[in-house]
Amino acid sequence: MVITSCHLWEWIASRFRDIAVISICTIMIAGQLEGIYKVVSLIKNLNIGLVKIYDANSQVLNALANTGMEVSVMVPNEQISNIASSQTSSDNWVEQNIVPYYPATQITFLAVGNEILSDTSIKSVWAQLVPAMSNIYSSLVKNNISQIQVTTAVASDALGNSFPPSNATFRDDIATSVIKPMLSFLSRTNSVFFANIYPYFAWASNAQQISLQYAIFGSSNVVVTDGSTQYTSLMDAMLDATIVAMKNLGYGDVNIVISETGWPTMGGTGANVKNAALYNRRMVRRAMASPSVGTPLRPKATIPTFIFALFNEDQKPGAATERNWGVLYPNGSSVYAIDFTGQLGDDQYDSSLLAPVQSPTQAPAPSPT
Repeated sequence: MVITSCHLWEWIASRFRDIAVISICTIMIAGQLEGIYKVVSLIKNLNIGLVKIYDANSQVLNALANTGMEVSVMVPNEQISNIASSQTSSDNWVEQNIVPYYPATQITFLAVGNEILSDTSIKSVWAQLVPAMSNIYSSLVKNNISQIQVTTAVASDALGNSFPPSNATFRDDIATSVIKPMLSFLSRTNSVFFANIYPYFAWASNAQQISLQYAIFGSSNVVVTDGSTQYTSLMDAMLDATIVAMKNLGYGDVNIVISETGWPTMGGTGANVKNAALYNRRMVRRAMASPSVGTPLRPKATIPTFIFALFNEDQKPGAATERNWGVLYPNGSSVYAIDFTGQLGDDQYDSSLLAPVQSPTQAPAPSPT
């Protein structure tokens, strides 16, 4: 792959996608070492301690070595079938992608695929997901690696019913065939459930009935009462729905990680800088709170959180919302100010910093409405 110098930073930025607690996601490619190290330095300067990548790129893992930063890596979706069907293939994957870098690079999570249960075009792979996770875990054990948690990222559409949270269940087509054995595996191996949770989509698809303030952590009053449980934020309700669905399958004690969340700055209903800044700033504060906030059903539980995304992805196809989730432009300049230590309250930010920051390599974003 050849990338011209004028697009190099933008391309590198597109590989760094999510942020968690608080962290960030990325992928890299051979021959771009200088840019990779610059992005790693940028991440450190932002006080982000956990990086999530959507593969196990060798140059990224080398760049993160001895930095004190933790990383979540991933087996790509297209490799799941091969790994599920062959322990040898799984062993080879771990020996090539984990063993050479660990523990100098602090790999914390190893996700086997991303949202495969949302993709009906690969429905035949669904039954192979847990066997692949099991094989990867066995491969780690063979190499005396016991501190890496094996999981997979699951989207909110895995729930067949999510409201009210107390009635939540997983979809009938995956509940007992895939999710239950997955939860059994996670419980047995002391791993975590990776949940991609986006209040933005839940709100935008039903904005007439759901309050914006409820969606962006702006409500101080109870908005939803579910029996004896009260909710002031949509994120809490969505998290508790996932927790209830797990409990209904007999695994209510499995820990949960918000493996993706965020708010877009352009391209859809309520997609603007102001809403994105408020949502992500408040999400960070919540994730970094001490003592931990938890949810109504898991009060004071620590829930690590990945913010999507660090960078806008200008080259990504599809709707404008798909390209505008970043807190930074691809050149590294800020879309809006955000404190990843979680120390700043809403009123401690300069209000002028809610305005989009002009990127010298792209057109300005629209003003917040």
